Amino acid sequence: MGKSESFKELCVKTLKESGARLTRPRMALIECLAHSKVPLSPKVILQKTAEQLDEQESIDAVTVYRILDRFSELGLVHQVAPNGDYIACTHLACEASTHIMTHCTSCDAASEIHVPEEVLAPMLWYLKSQNQFEPKKHLFQLDGICARCQGKAKT
Repeated sequence: MGKSESFKELCVKTLKESGARLTRPRMALIECLAHSKVPLSPKVILQKTAEQLDEQESIDAVTVYRILDRFSELGLVHQVAPNGDYIACTHLACEASTHIMTHCTSCDAASEIHVPEEVLAPMLWYLKSQNQFEPKKHLFQLDGICARCQGKAKT
């Protein structure tokens, strides 16, 4: 099963469990995010989603923002800095898993990399013991150049 299929299945399952309806606009937005390899702005998501819907099922900017807010609350999407564009979450247990969002400043690709707990344990210990700060949610992003863009630079 590919990334887009697992993301779609996760969204449907999560929305059903949360009591949300599976509307055509939501499904179109899921489809849009599932097939994107780069973060998308709400404006681009609106354009791509609107193309999938007919006139009776049209979508507007307010609806896109509401859906994205809900998806964000449910852990289905992440915002990527610096623009705040959205990308599908590729980790099925995001809250239980420590991961880092990587963002290529050359091609704008973004992905999540799972980080073993023992790698970040010293940082979490430092925050808790030396700064009396108890992390509850994380958003850790590193900007840099992806392997593909590095390869292009060498040729």
